Amino acid sequence: MSEKEQTINQYFQLSDQASKSQAALHSIIELFADDAEIFGATGETCAGTKAITNFFTDFFNRNVKLKHLCHVFMADNHYKAEWAVSGQKKTGDLFALHGYDTYEFDSTNHIKYLKVTIAN
Repeated sequence: MSEKEQTINQYFQLSDQASKSQAALHSIIELFADDAEIFGATGETCAGTKAITNFFTDFFNRNVKLKHLCHVFMADNHYKAEWAVSGQKKTGDLFALHGYDTYEFDSTNHIKYLKVTIAN
């Protein structure tokens, strides 16, 4: 498994912990380059460490429990992950989603681009 694949798998593992762990949240943010861009599934975008920190802090405050499964693969010269997640929102509502992430990395193997897409 390449270092980039390990980073993607680590991202999903940490995502399952970050609602309850500031250390996991901090570790997720450290996976990203300082100038990284995120394009969220619901249209939100952010760029740079401060905006990414706010993005993930808000996300994990809204979603208090998550469980991901993922499969990492290469397509069109990009790293991608097919994923499924079940979770519980802060309101108590339960949800399940299926989707795909597209990743690009910088020269130090930090995520510089993440696009999240919900499958139809």
